[in-house]
Amino acid sequence: MTTISVTLTDEVAKAAKDFTKAGYFRTESDVIVAAVVDFLRRNRLDLLERFAEEDIAWAKAEARKAQ
Repeated sequence: MTTISVTLTDEVAKAAKDFTKAGYFRTESDVIVAAVVDFLRRNRLDLLERFAEEDIAWAKAEARKAQ
């Protein structure tokens, strides 16, 4: 596992604490992990599409060089 330190606004930190106190999460760190996992899951296809577009642009540029 990797540890990453982040700075949160007081409002976000309070919300994380509130969700923890309400029993939705065991720790405030679990709230942050869930948020990051959700973000990555929702944006994964966009990122893969961006990489594919970059690869296609690179391949086209290489093909032009070869001509």
